[in-house]
Amino acid sequence: MPKKHQVLLMDANVLIDYQKSDFSVLGLVNKRVAEVHVLTTIIEEVDGLEIVDCERLGLKAIEPELHQLTRAASKRGQLSFRDHLCLIVSSDASFVCVTNDKPLRHACTDEGVSILWGLEIMTALVRANAMRAADAIQTAEKIHLNNPLHVPRKLVDHFAKIVIDVEKKRSGK
Repeated sequence: MPKKHQVLLMDANVLIDYQKSDFSVLGLVNKRVAEVHVLTTIIEEVDGLEIVDCERLGLKAIEPELHQLTRAASKRGQLSFRDHLCLIVSSDASFVCVTNDKPLRHACTDEGVSILWGLEIMTALVRANAMRAADAIQTAEKIHLNNPLHVPRKLVDHFAKIVIDVEKKRSGK
């Protein structure tokens, strides 16, 4: 799990999941777990999300550099331009890429870039005593309702067991 000195780079699918469920979770992650960065090109991809919304939560909106944009424009397997850009920026800056996109996760693994699933950041919050397991499960349920194809019931049930166990261990029960 990330340490506070690490930086998390959010992919669009994770931003959308939290935007539709509880966007404040990302601000809490930024305060209590690890610094959260978001590419301006990714923010532009998310309907109804503005840079100011991210900055209000303490998330850092960053502009990709020209050489990164140029490299991302070259085709790389199944990756979209924006996913390729997330990979490049994460690799260049040693950021942890937070994504639920399987092709991007595979590419990150191939490049040695650390990755987290979107729900894993709430596990870190529960571990840090910054979020109750019940609240994390409630947010995961909302994410599932909005995105059942990519966050299926089985995944939410597995996540619930994990955060309940984390909370029990943390509280010594």
